[in-house]
Amino acid sequence: MATTTTDFNILLVKRLKNKDATALDYLYDHYSEALYGIIFRTLNHQEIAEETLHDVFIKIWDSIESYDPGKGTLFTWMYRIARNKAIDARRSKDFKTTDKSDDIDGFVDMFQDSGNKEDYIGLSAVLSEIGKMCKKLIQLNFFMGYSHAEISKNEEMPLGTVKTRLRNCLKDIKNKLRKDFE
Repeated sequence: MATTTTDFNILLVKRLKNKDATALDYLYDHYSEALYGIIFRTLNHQEIAEETLHDVFIKIWDSIESYDPGKGTLFTWMYRIARNKAIDARRSKDFKTTDKSDDIDGFVDMFQDSGNKEDYIGLSAVLSEIGKMCKKLIQLNFFMGYSHAEISKNEEMPLGTVKTRLRNCLKDIKNKLRKDFE
């Protein structure tokens, strides 16, 4: 089955590179919902998420030549485009800090629902142990795309403290996850 899927993706990419609009239609029909979910979770704003999804497919169409199957799957490549476009949209708008307060558990749920549950076993338990400050810093930095300086300003926390706490939080998560594999 993997060979068939791989062969199909190669053909799909080839058709996209040849600017075959039906290939783009197929891509939209089969991947727009997943990409919209990624975008919406970052923006939490329906209208902007819909506009961003449109921009994502334009970027895919215009940039398909840069897709390298040796670096990952087509979906992974599209996921990165969607995530980056969503972060760009988020940064371009003057969102208030309160709009950025989604709980990180929502992102964990998104990954757990992705079908690769064995990859995320124990992640919810670890995240429930790390504390609210760690969750918030990780949320802002990794999921919302905030820089350390932006977090420092928004959280009224010294920049060095943001960097140190974030580094310690990541070490704590790494150590907790490592215990599961020992």
